[in-house]
Amino acid sequence: MYKKYDLAAVIPVRLGSSRVSQKALLEVGDEKITLLAWKIRQLKKVLNKANIYVSTESDVLKKIALEEGVKVHHRDEYLADGHKASFSEVIVGVVKDIPHEHIAWVTCVVPLMSPKEYLQGFKEYDEHVLSDNSTCDSLVSTNLLKEYFWNDDEAINYSATKHHTISQELPNIYRVTNGLYMAPKELMLEKEYILGEKPYKSCVSKIAGIDIDEYEDYEIARDLIGIYNTKEKEKEKESIVFLDFDGVVVDSAKEAYAISMLTSGKISKLDELDLDSEHCKRFLGQRCHIGPAWNYFYLLKCIDENKESQFSDILPNEAGKEAKKFLNEFFATRQVIRNHFWDDWLKLNELYTGSERFIELINNNKNVVIVTTKDSATVNALLIKYGIKREIDIYDSKDYDQFGCKSLFMDDFIKNNKIKKAIFIDDSYSHIAKCEWVENLSVVQAKWGYVTPDIFEDNKDEVINLIMEVLRG
Repeated sequence: MYKKYDLAAVIPVRLGSSRVSQKALLEVGDEKITLLAWKIRQLKKVLNKANIYVSTESDVLKKIALEEGVKVHHRDEYLADGHKASFSEVIVGVVKDIPHEHIAWVTCVVPLMSPKEYLQGFKEYDEHVLSDNSTCDSLVSTNLLKEYFWNDDEAINYSATKHHTISQELPNIYRVTNGLYMAPKELMLEKEYILGEKPYKSCVSKIAGIDIDEYEDYEIARDLIGIYNTKEKEKEKESIVFLDFDGVVVDSAKEAYAISMLTSGKISKLDELDLDSEHCKRFLGQRCHIGPAWNYFYLLKCIDENKESQFSDILPNEAGKEAKKFLNEFFATRQVIRNHFWDDWLKLNELYTGSERFIELINNNKNVVIVTTKDSATVNALLIKYGIKREIDIYDSKDYDQFGCKSLFMDDFIKNNKIKKAIFIDDSYSHIAKCEWVENLSVVQAKWGYVTPDIFEDNKDEVINLIMEVLRG
């Protein structure tokens, strides 16, 4: 989700409408969802749902917003009556209550402005409004018109004579699409308007400029949804996000500690586990050095001998006889715990703080897949626990064992599916380094995962933004 500055998207919507009755409830798309729900889902593809507000007086529209998981701003009845309140009063009455520094004013009656075009606007706002040398104070979505215009009496942008101007040489005229307006909250309140004096013009596609003002506009937009969906699906097919699981989405270090303690006989049941103990802290402190599960055998031994600070140096390259036995018992123990103490076992796998955004991203983008050394059944169960609501492709070791490694698997996947842009997110530097050669694949390290203290950094915002750039082309 885009999060480079403090941005909120506000969808102003009222149940009444002077030309089209209950316009926001008109249905679009194969799923026959309302225009409001359609717009919310578009925005959720590029912005955290916690930053999306629906401003309305209507309980019906509030219910739609809440069902979609976004926030509701209650609008006073006076501000919802277009015959009483001025537009300036509406803007101030809404914007003053939105607790964010920058506001994107997004109407739901422009249904064919795509997530990519919203993301384009958010990025252009950063580049052309927020930059130190910018001369712009706001942003508006527009269509660039190279067309011939007349007023009541004469041509106004060309010579309608033998000196006729070819369309390419016509002066630039921009049509406001009513899809996106952006400005600092402070400026909106000062100007009592959604734009400043020098807005940057964000040019969008012609289809994104269809604004439902009359019922005929709705019929046009509704019938063009098929073209819109085709283009969006084509874009999706051209990109892929490979997301590691442990160390990126979920922290399973405490689960590993529990299973290791049971396997070694240091505890006999989960009730004896003390996750606040000094022993546990020493174990978790070395998680960044762990590879295969047999490594835990040597880590426990180092802790017993007060040598865990030397663990990374004395860890052998191969498992000894005792470590191999530990490895087999480790997975057998894990299976027993899963079979008989499922809920307790799931709780040991914790979602990283802030990784809710990855869950939302996975829910809203079908071209995000999981590549993991964990078994797919476990990953699927944990994803469902933490809010995944769709079937997701999970590629575990069984899927890429035939290739020998993740890099060859991803290379084959990219080539076979004709992927133009791909990104791989993993907390292990060695894993991503081995994938740098793969064509059309960029790699990024999740520095909040199992990394050494000198590398640790919560770079989720950066990672999310890079992912969005890939997803939106």
